[in-house]
Amino acid sequence: MRYVFVGYLVAEIAAFWAMVHFLGFAWAFLITVLAAGVGYIVLARRARDLGTDMRKAMRNEIAPGEPLTDSALFGVAATLTIVPGIVSTLVGLLMLTRPARKLLRPVVTALAARRATLMADRMTVIDFGGRPAGGRGFGFGTHDYVDGTVEGVVVDTTVRNPDGTVHVDVPALPRPHEA
Repeated sequence: MRYVFVGYLVAEIAAFWAMVHFLGFAWAFLITVLAAGVGYIVLARRARDLGTDMRKAMRNEIAPGEPLTDSALFGVAATLTIVPGIVSTLVGLLMLTRPARKLLRPVVTALAARRATLMADRMTVIDFGGRPAGGRGFGFGTHDYVDGTVEGVVVDTTVRNPDGTVHVDVPALPRPHEA
């Protein structure tokens, strides 16, 4: 991650230096500020369009895949656009274009599926005895599993003492005042 940050700094400094060298400091500064302004305007418009697409997806008018991947791409593009510098702003604006989103959607989908798989592999549910009861530990040791579907789930929220007895804490009601 450190190399990405160093690469970003080098690219931004080199781009600004090149603009100063060829155009002068005033023009380089003006171009950088104008690029940021254009970036904010484009972000606002794309956010409106993305909100419309999300509402359509919630009403089942369109498939939810595109708005979901576009929202992830929008987050990255917004970050790049807001971060100071001409290079990151241009890359962020490029990511907001329709052809770039079309090319990057499969990449975002694959990365999300990979991330979800990694998270599921790391998940282990522990029962009260400290033994794995799900996730990677599912079916190991003395625990067996039943293949089926879950239709109604009741969660036991009873507070139990370490010896297994039930702890009941019922507050006493106030006594009525005698008249």
